[in-house]
Amino acid sequence: MKGGHNVGNPELVKYLTDNAYPTVEWMEKEGVVFRDKIGAATGSLGQRSHYGKKPAGYAYTSAFENKLKEFGDHVVVLTETPASKLIMDKSGRVIGVSGLHAGKQPVTVMAPSVILATGGFGANVKFRQEVNTGVWKEVTLDNRIGTTNINKAAQGDGLKLAKSAHADIIGLSDIQLHPNGTPGTGPMQDIATSGRNRLFINKNGDRFVSESAARDTLCKAIFEQPDGTYWLLMNKLRYPDENKPDRMGVTMKDMLALGRVKKADTLDEMAKLINVPADHLKAAVAEYNKAASNKGTKDKFGFVATNTDDAPMTEGPWYACLKVPTVHHTMGGVRIDTLARALDKDGKPVPGLYAAGEVTGGIHGANRLGGNAIADVFTFGRQAGASAAQQK
Repeated sequence: MKGGHNVGNPELVKYLTDNAYPTVEWMEKEGVVFRDKIGAATGSLGQRSHYGKKPAGYAYTSAFENKLKEFGDHVVVLTETPASKLIMDKSGRVIGVSGLHAGKQPVTVMAPSVILATGGFGANVKFRQEVNTGVWKEVTLDNRIGTTNINKAAQGDGLKLAKSAHADIIGLSDIQLHPNGTPGTGPMQDIATSGRNRLFINKNGDRFVSESAARDTLCKAIFEQPDGTYWLLMNKLRYPDENKPDRMGVTMKDMLALGRVKKADTLDEMAKLINVPADHLKAAVAEYNKAASNKGTKDKFGFVATNTDDAPMTEGPWYACLKVPTVHHTMGGVRIDTLARALDKDGKPVPGLYAAGEVTGGIHGANRLGGNAIADVFTFGRQAGASAAQQK
């Protein structure tokens, strides 16, 4: 509730927090293998993220693919088939969906229930500017600011479908930016802001924010820096072996080959590479190291070493990459209840319609804490499936 600026729906927040760990246990039974070590996503405010052993989300999708194989021909997956219409009967019950396959072949599927799991609208530049009256109202979210999401998928089409069935759409002004964007495009490439022992360094060579802050706090601080950008700095502590894949399945060797990540043996060399005063850069690292050593004592930015990974950064090589804020998640969407039923403006369920994931609103409030989207997707997705399956 606090992370979402206390505007989230308390019932949905409670359902998420009560059921997130049972969902982890359920996922393990379904074949997902998690890492033993608990991590921390960017802006999570705590070491509490259960990451899959396989990188970049494949731990989840591979288990799902294996599950689908068990059902054989009972499950048909249609790619290149965007839904364009919800089919409703005279009473207002959703009884199916229609669309076009490959842009030309009509497809109609009749069903006792329909689940919307279409994601958000972070790539819809026109729409996000129209509704941007919330936490980022002072920032023009035009095409100069990229997005982490697949453009074709993150257009908000599911919201149009929901509205056509008279579902209530809430919280559209609640848009989240992420500090891990690639300049000029927006995807989260190269070294990542997740985890610990990485410093936010501005073009003056200084730290300017607590690296453990929430995402909106991080991004607001970045916009106040010269050119609205910063260098993400880390060292051998994060990459002891340049040939070993990180949590996203990428090696430092590969990142260096692409040219966006800078490498130096010393901070003096790094200062020259990223064109910042060496004395400022070394002072910034020393300042962080003091906080990392004094466990539990806040530094002047409010950073406090509470994570088991927190440690002084002393040994080269050093790595740095230029980053910018990027549109990451849209917290607003279809109004739902704890059964994942889509609700109308009176708070009554839209018969036959369910929703889960980023297409929904009310769970994360005005800011989503790092890691909570995965918890949301699987916790409410599981519930949506169970609720929809009860329809006859």
